[in-house]
Amino acid sequence: MKTDLILCIDIGGTHITTAVIERGTLILIEGSLIHKYVDSQASRDHILWQWNEAIEMSMDSIEQKITTMLVSIPGPFDYKKGICLMDGMHKYQSLMHMDVRHYLSTNFHIPKDDIFFFNDAHAFLLGEVYYHKWVGNRVVGLTLGTGLGSAWYDGMVPKDLNYGSASFRDGITEDYISTRGIIDFLATRTDLKFNNVKELVEARGADDSRKIAFSFLTTALVEFICLYIKPLNPDAIVIGGSIAKAHAFFMEDVRRADTIPIVIASMDEMNLFYGMITALDIK
Repeated sequence: MKTDLILCIDIGGTHITTAVIERGTLILIEGSLIHKYVDSQASRDHILWQWNEAIEMSMDSIEQKITTMLVSIPGPFDYKKGICLMDGMHKYQSLMHMDVRHYLSTNFHIPKDDIFFFNDAHAFLLGEVYYHKWVGNRVVGLTLGTGLGSAWYDGMVPKDLNYGSASFRDGITEDYISTRGIIDFLATRTDLKFNNVKELVEARGADDSRKIAFSFLTTALVEFICLYIKPLNPDAIVIGGSIAKAHAFFMEDVRRADTIPIVIASMDEMNLFYGMITALDIK
């Protein structure tokens, strides 16, 4: 018996994850879950080659035809038309003005009308609402990574908050609450060099650097929550993204500074995919 198969794609600043899922049952097709590194500052051809490799590996796991494609991707992006608008965002600059929907449709033989794009912060929040059974609650989703993603779920649908580019201190929020913000600040305080937060967390003899970095993040995050999140009066805040994997170094201090319940994300990309599929079926 044939069933609708959905190819789900999560594109981040440093990764692509793909999977094929049965629409009605939400069963993951065995062998279809693929994780690959992506150099989002590379040339257009190189980025597309990395995307294609992951997508083709997922599609090789099935014999049936894919009926729908769901893509989670960071903004700025025209999610209705499928056109990349990332400019000066330290990622995917080479894809600026590219018609991604046309490319995916042509390359993988899926009708354009069956390819749907989701803001990555929306997709993340939909996944956490699905996982925590938060339908009807008011929740803010924050993703801390190469940038700061932010979305608001009002009990029915997610909405983009776009707080990553909101005015903050001497610049915008992402200048402080992001991998770049943390690493750039640390470079002014220590001679040790790190490319990302994962390297910082795993480095031997870097206790002082970690203390400096996560104190900086904690202060900025608490200030940001007070300035932008508290006025929304949410029932909860859920925090995900690559930096959230290091929550043991900063989250308790953040929680102590505020009264809004803060939950660390499930860290399961499958929930993001399930959330997108659930949202698609509601449309």
